[in-house]
Amino acid sequence: MSSSSLLFPVPVAGPPVTRRRLFHLTTGSAAVLALAACGGNGAAPAGATRTVEGATGPVRIPTDPQRVVATDFYTTYALLDVGFTVVATARATVGGVLPSLQAAYDALPQIGSPAEPSLEAIAAQRPDLILGTLVPNLPAGIAERFAAVAPTLLFEAGASPGTWQERAVRAADAVGRREAAEQLRDRYTARAAEIGGRHRALLSRIRIGLVRGGPPGTAFVDLPQSWSGVVLDAVGARPAEVAEGRPGASTRLSYEELSAVDDCDVLLHLADTRGGVDGNTAALLGSPTFRALRAARAGNVYPLPNYYVAHYGQGLAVLDEVDRVLTGYRPD
Repeated sequence: MSSSSLLFPVPVAGPPVTRRRLFHLTTGSAAVLALAACGGNGAAPAGATRTVEGATGPVRIPTDPQRVVATDFYTTYALLDVGFTVVATARATVGGVLPSLQAAYDALPQIGSPAEPSLEAIAAQRPDLILGTLVPNLPAGIAERFAAVAPTLLFEAGASPGTWQERAVRAADAVGRREAAEQLRDRYTARAAEIGGRHRALLSRIRIGLVRGGPPGTAFVDLPQSWSGVVLDAVGARPAEVAEGRPGASTRLSYEELSAVDDCDVLLHLADTRGGVDGNTAALLGSPTFRALRAARAGNVYPLPNYYVAHYGQGLAVLDEVDRVLTGYRPD
């Protein structure tokens, strides 16, 4: 069955609105407004502005923002890719940070998780722009509450996590770095084309599946429009037949249904940015039904660090890994 529970690398089914959570989102209004008054209160900031279309409609933002708070971590990564450092970020909740960005990320103040941002922490940074994604589990009206602090530009999450490419360019554009983002996009596109061209004959013969562990006894097969699915698609890889042509992020299988990916010659599994494997995925890899798959018997199962691709830096890292796997491919 199709899963929409992991369209983005944050928990989509948000926790209940407890009193503690409500406190972070709505209390301290006087403190928020007082802090905002010191550094921007939603009125047009001094200096030049421009209008950009966001998830909630057109927004006037500074032409050259200096103090940007990111309400998700993938916006933070995308901006670090183009040499722009936000003044605060939402906490990374899954997948890990690209090692080359780890030190810069660790130095940033955090304003909560993407699902539970703290208005007080955001206002304390005196931002001239709040930038991020309208993830599915944000409370209704949160954009308006952000806008009481500073001009707020939230992008649509999109129908699948593979839309990270568009959001990365739009985020860079919002801080005046569009040209750098387009150059990085072009580098990614050229690298994908080069890998695809060099391995064209092999890619025409094999299928490559993306898998990760789910709740006990289940697995997810990630689809062509998922985080890494769009990277594989860019090199011309064919997915598992069960994933071919399906929209969204993933499809869920029981262990007993894993024969659905037995048509795959290569299986790439979830790993964090440093190669670590979570417990659910480790259980999947150790299950007898997984070990009986053709790719597993042939030794063509590999961890895929940066599996949850969220920006071009990670996309390039995944391309390098895919190139390595294809170069070392062993027929069964």
